[in-house]
This record gives sequence, structure tokens and C-alpha cells, in this order.
Amino acid sequence: MSDDEFIPYLILVRFDKGEDLRDRLHESLPLLQNSLKELGEAIPALSSYDGSAVAYLLSARPSVQPEHVLAHLRTAKSHEGAPLKTQDKVLVISVELGLASRLDLVTDWLRNCGALA
Repeated sequence: MSDDEFIPYLILVRFDKGEDLRDRLHESLPLLQNSLKELGEAIPALSSYDGSAVAYLLSARPSVQPEHVLAHLRTAKSHEGAPLKTQDKVLVISVELGLASRLDLVTDWLRNCGALA
């Protein structure tokens, strides 16, 4: 895709740990990755030590807006569950020129709010 044919997104997901985080991640991570790939090119960016938080970079078509990303991740497929459950927290950030250089401020703010592990 050329620069004007996609919107770059940073997607942060914090899974609800529930009773057994390992089973939850085994169930949800493949669904999350497949769902993101349906929206565009998805690249894993980072994961917390225990896996309860993950970040992806997504190159999506210009018609895909943040609310579409959220709805897509919360929608169950016909033969699978939804990648995200209602207790999971998701943040979708459109990365524009200038914002990437200030992403450290966003990261610090999220950490201060307790949103990053």
C-alpha cells in the first residue's frame, strides 16, 4: 500500500486476567491476530511479561475507523468466539505525523493511569 492508501493504528489490548490467564490467552490471541489481519496488515509490537497486555501495529484501509476496529474485535465469528471479551480493555490510536515522535508521552500517561503492565 502507498502512504495515502492506509491508516496506521497502534492497538493496545489489556486482557482481563480472570481465573486462568494462560487458557484465556491460548483462546484469544489467535482470534485477535486473525481478526486484525482481516482489517489490514498487522504486526505484533510488544507483549507484557505475563501476556496480559499486547500491542499491535495495524495498517488498515482508509475506510476503517477506530470504532470499526473495536466492533470487529468484539464480534464473534460463526464458528469461533470473539477475540475480546467485555472485560478486556482496548485502546486504538491513529498514528499521524508528529504523534509518533511524542508516543513516549502517551506511553508514560498510560503507565501513570495503570493501563500498562
